[in-house]
Parts: sequence; structure tokens; C-alpha cells
Amino acid sequence: MFRLLLGLGLGYLGYLIIKQVARSLGLWPQAPRPLEKNQEPDLLVQDPVCKTFIPRREALRTEKGGATYFFCSEGCLKRFLSSDKS
Repeated sequence: MFRLLLGLGLGYLGYLIIKQVARSLGLWPQAPRPLEKNQEPDLLVQDPVCKTFIPRREALRTEKGGATYFFCSEGCLKRFLSSDKS
């Protein structure tokens, strides 16, 4: 009986260690984190210059004519603003 309990305990301990290592390597699924108060949801927006999609919260933004435009980089933002002046 003692061996059985010891085996179950060691097996569970091994499971916990493997689970922790797999989580740190990104191999174990994790529950999504709840949004903080002023955090935007993870929506994708399209850059109007290079047409790539980026997460809205990471994008650079500018407003023009009452519309908001999102950009993946400073370069795309500068190209958009310079094309407006031409």
C-alpha cells in the first residue's frame, strides 16, 4: 500500500514538473488572460500602405478626415503622410 501511495505521489509530482516545463516552452495550452481596464481587445487591423495585418494595440495611428488609420511601422506612417502632401 505504501509503495502504491509513493508511486502515485511521485507520478503526480512528475506530472506537475512536466506541465511547468511545457508551459514555459509554450507547448501547454493556457487560459486566455482577462483584459485589463484600458486594454484593447486583440483585433487585427490592416496597414493602408503595405496591406499587412497587425494587432490594433501594437499599431501606430493617425487620424485624417475623421477616420483613424493604423500602421505597422514608422516607415509606413511616413509614406502615408508624405503621399498626403503630394
